[in-house]
Amino acid sequence: MPALWGSSAPAPAAAAQSFAISVVQVDNPPKLDGTLDDPAWRKGSHVQLGWDLSFGRPAGEPTDVYMLADRKFLYVAFVAKQKEAITATQRTNDVGLGTDDVVRVYLWPGGDKGFEYFFAANPIGTRYEYSSENSAFSPAWVAVAKRASDGYIVTERIPVNVMRSDGRSTWRLQFDRRVQVSENLFEWAHASGQTSTDSSYYTGDLEGMGFVSASTRTKPRLAIYGLGEAASRTIGGSTSRMGADFSFPITPTSSLFGTLHPDYSNVELDQQTISPTAFQRQFQEVRPFFTQGTNVYNDFNCNDCTIYPWLYTPNIPTPAEGFAVEGVERTVNLAGFFSNGNGRADSAESAFWSTPDHRVGGTVIHENVSAAGETDDFSLAQVRVGDVHNFSAYATSGIDRGTNVTDPVSGNYQDLGAGMYTPKGGIFAAYRWVGDQFNPLDAFVPINDTIGPSFYADQEFDLTGNGAIRKITVSQDYQRYRNHLGQVNDADDYSNLTIDTKQQLTLAATAGWSWLLLNGEAGNTTQDGVTLTYLGQTNTPTTFSHDFGRYGAGYLHSTVRSTTLKAGPLATMTFEADDTDYRLDNGTLYTQWLERASYAYEIGASSSLSVGVRRIIGTAPYFGAPPQYIDASNISFAYHRSFGRSEAYLVYGNPNSLATQPSLILKYIYYVGAEKGT
Repeated sequence: MPALWGSSAPAPAAAAQSFAISVVQVDNPPKLDGTLDDPAWRKGSHVQLGWDLSFGRPAGEPTDVYMLADRKFLYVAFVAKQKEAITATQRTNDVGLGTDDVVRVYLWPGGDKGFEYFFAANPIGTRYEYSSENSAFSPAWVAVAKRASDGYIVTERIPVNVMRSDGRSTWRLQFDRRVQVSENLFEWAHASGQTSTDSSYYTGDLEGMGFVSASTRTKPRLAIYGLGEAASRTIGGSTSRMGADFSFPITPTSSLFGTLHPDYSNVELDQQTISPTAFQRQFQEVRPFFTQGTNVYNDFNCNDCTIYPWLYTPNIPTPAEGFAVEGVERTVNLAGFFSNGNGRADSAESAFWSTPDHRVGGTVIHENVSAAGETDDFSLAQVRVGDVHNFSAYATSGIDRGTNVTDPVSGNYQDLGAGMYTPKGGIFAAYRWVGDQFNPLDAFVPINDTIGPSFYADQEFDLTGNGAIRKITVSQDYQRYRNHLGQVNDADDYSNLTIDTKQQLTLAATAGWSWLLLNGEAGNTTQDGVTLTYLGQTNTPTTFSHDFGRYGAGYLHSTVRSTTLKAGPLATMTFEADDTDYRLDNGTLYTQWLERASYAYEIGASSSLSVGVRRIIGTAPYFGAPPQYIDASNISFAYHRSFGRSEAYLVYGNPNSLATQPSLILKYIYYVGAEKGT
């Protein structure tokens, strides 16, 4: 097998320097065949990924990148030399590449205050993409990869009309490459104080892009769906539905979008668990209307947060209709929405702004809920300062008013915080005051009525010798809050040690104490524990953890065991067995058990199948609430197929529900105008 073409030595050090390239225009596009045999590639702009952000040193292996452009597309080629084993297991596009080796190009067509886009591919050409504008971003683009004896090459074609620009001729640009087994993260643009490769503070420049500005004008989008559902009468019976989602440009960098008669039947996230927690569980939002714009609503600094996110849309019932605006106007990011249905109306508006050097910024949010017998009106504002390299500070103030707030002072919120940090660690402190009636209905508030300080520190130590250990991370967390009566109601003092080995084995240990006053019950919720993980950064991890300690009125042991195995070249099977053993001080014993198995089959680049089976049985640990016995089973499966301008789902059940929902759904979506999520 031939060696890779065009490699050279990496940069000697992460010295202060300017990173900029000028785009090379072509009349005829280069071949996309996973090689650089086409002479056109040699004429492209050329950079090297010379710095390893993970370990703060020059890259140990060369990565060369070549870029060309015409009025419709960007053409990018990555030449990656790699002596370690190549990890490339994901074969279905648009579902994430978090466990594979990957190369990525990041683009900010509207500058560092505009939307971020990245396009990623693994060594076999499987694609994934991201936009800070819309989490459903999944346009059609091309990546062709080919393995070689000393690495791999990826050649890409990226359409410029799926990204939003304000017409400027210089875009922000970054390239990176992840090596999974060694945890290296090689990058192009770099500077001291940098903590991530996709931070717009530390990117380079792509000059000469003014000639494609007409191609980046936002296009209207209409997604029309129809479905048929065969379901048991116990959950509403069989039915058929139609509805639509739409997006319409207002300016080059902002849009009006909405939903009419929305359907969220294709939920495929299994979030049921028996892990003990004294607080309400936080769920991930999957409904398309609510996933757009969350980067604006929750852009708040918060050290050791007790309340987050400030807009928690899973609290909002599924509406009959919804309308929203989101965009960037000069130096301000804006978002707002209104949803209505079943006698309840929810709305939110938010904006954040910063100076050109990002040293001073601010964010505001307002939320309103109007329902039968209940109203809520919440506002929050934050000012923050920092040097974006190693220091930040913020001041936050909020008010909650409505049916459930009888004393205005008790509905207030104050938070002051500051931090000193490096790319490998930091010290963060805060002092907050949360009123005992502060509880915005559309925020996530696990606990209120707290006054006091918090402190968090962590440090990573990289070991570059020939020993078995790759890095050691230590952290310390301290919180001590009192309520308005002066009682300690939430206190923690925990230390954590994590050891990562070069054999992909990770050991994490936690020790300390905690105290909680909740629902009229007070007591320790101390849980010390240890977790051992093998291949945790791959798609076949194995994990064992055991936690133990006081939990309210008893002593708790909690054990989690899970493993994922290859089931042929295109499939994986996951097995999990968890249990809790909760013995009260009076001798009463409560146990709960979870059994779970799932099968995922990547049929091809545009289709996948998943099946899940789960059972939960027993009484869960409880704190300040009556015990609850559960005996429930759930089986579900989902098939998805993309056809370019359309996609289809065949779904049985709902993996989010505690017990099986006997419902079979066939759903078809067609996109008119702009592509999905663009």
